[in-house]
Amino acid sequence: MPLDIKINFNCFKKVFCTALIFHFLSVHSQSIKVKVIDSQTFDSIPFSTIYFSSSKGIISDKSGVFELVLKEQISEDSIFVSSMGYEKVSYLLSDFNDSIIYLKPKPIELNNVIINNKILKTPEILKKVVENFSNNYTESPKKSKIFFSRKITAKIDEFGLEKFKSSIDEINEVFIDSIINFLPKESTTAVETLCYYFENKNDSIKQKINLLKARETFKKENELVKSLNDRLANALRTNLKTDSYFKVRSGIFGRDLEVDGLEQIDSTSKESLEKFQKKELENKKNFAQGQKNTIKNFNEITEFYFNDNSVIDFFRKPKKYDFSDPSTDYLGDEMVYIINCKPKGRNKYSAKIFINADDFAVLRIDYKNERPLFKLKLLGVFINQYLSEGKILYSKFNNNKYQLSYLKASFGQLTGFDRPLKIIEKNKNVKGRKKQNQISFKLDFSFDQNIISEIMVFDSSTITNYDYSTLKENNQILPKFVEKFETNFWDEL
Repeated sequence: MPLDIKINFNCFKKVFCTALIFHFLSVHSQSIKVKVIDSQTFDSIPFSTIYFSSSKGIISDKSGVFELVLKEQISEDSIFVSSMGYEKVSYLLSDFNDSIIYLKPKPIELNNVIINNKILKTPEILKKVVENFSNNYTESPKKSKIFFSRKITAKIDEFGLEKFKSSIDEINEVFIDSIINFLPKESTTAVETLCYYFENKNDSIKQKINLLKARETFKKENELVKSLNDRLANALRTNLKTDSYFKVRSGIFGRDLEVDGLEQIDSTSKESLEKFQKKELENKKNFAQGQKNTIKNFNEITEFYFNDNSVIDFFRKPKKYDFSDPSTDYLGDEMVYIINCKPKGRNKYSAKIFINADDFAVLRIDYKNERPLFKLKLLGVFINQYLSEGKILYSKFNNNKYQLSYLKASFGQLTGFDRPLKIIEKNKNVKGRKKQNQISFKLDFSFDQNIISEIMVFDSSTITNYDYSTLKENNQILPKFVEKFETNFWDEL
């Protein structure tokens, strides 16, 4: 029975081609990490508030851990760490070199606070948040210096091939079985980018980005897997034409795609060099566009105050949620209302919202889906987007307006494929039949993919519409592979 599902093809194409060529890489966790713990019990203190004298801030995770890049802070800056029920501590960043911060327990002393001579109810607080949108946030064009990281981990639950046939002698069933037997069950890739991101609400489609640096970390594959990969690559390079294209077909469902890496550069050929230079420029452009689109998508989610389509619609569409009564607490030095909300009907997200009791700006949102975002099971294909959760922190920057300062988001998806497949090599430049080679099999494949994205805004300021309109993108950067942490990574070129 034919299958034609556009929503799954791009994801499956990337995963399948990766699986076919077996280019699974792993990554060492490489970052500067600091842990906040209780000085008496030595227990970790989750979700502590870390902020700087410049008013920028982050929060620790559920294990009390946060990442700190010292070179991104000016030498005279200070770091402050606090949590409800503990004494606040501060350090000069120029002297700070610890990996553990101890906080002393302290009884909480709350000052008497009167707001409009009465304690506000939840509907009144939510209404004031909306009424103060224009005071707390700005639609002016912005230039922000951003650290963006994305870590993707894929765990293979099942990988089986049946009824394997190949027109390439070197790629036979015995060879493929040997690769599958040594295929890592888990692979991790991570890309980190430092960039300037330019945003203009009047030009929401064409945001701009200038990359400063990018790196990708990985762990080298073992010698056996490397040997098998080299054999597969050599077999493909020897038997497939460099100007071929490929069609993946399941039933009568098919799609053309390109496979890179078959052609080797000839340093003596001007035509070959020009072709590879053109391909490299295209790769750099595509990488920059991909980073820009991802940051743009996260901004659209977090900028609920001007974006009607944001999934964070607790304030614009309160009737779609059940809200708790407000409680009061301190987030850093700010007194906040804390409101929990649960979705009604088909809505998917619950949240814990921290609202400044003084100016009614949202300072923090912790969100999590209560039901799958998307589920599909049709004709041997299944998709289950089961996880979407994160923490969003808002701070004031140079323009004295609030905006995103930190985000950490997790996304989880189960994907499976149980169908016959054909990979057909075709070539338009060969006389006669265009079909050159064919590999066919029945694939039973499922994997669990988890994506952790993190955005940290180091600095942000408003710019004029003219400056934005005249700004030119000039991105000549691809991620560099590194095996050791580079302390100078954050230094601008």
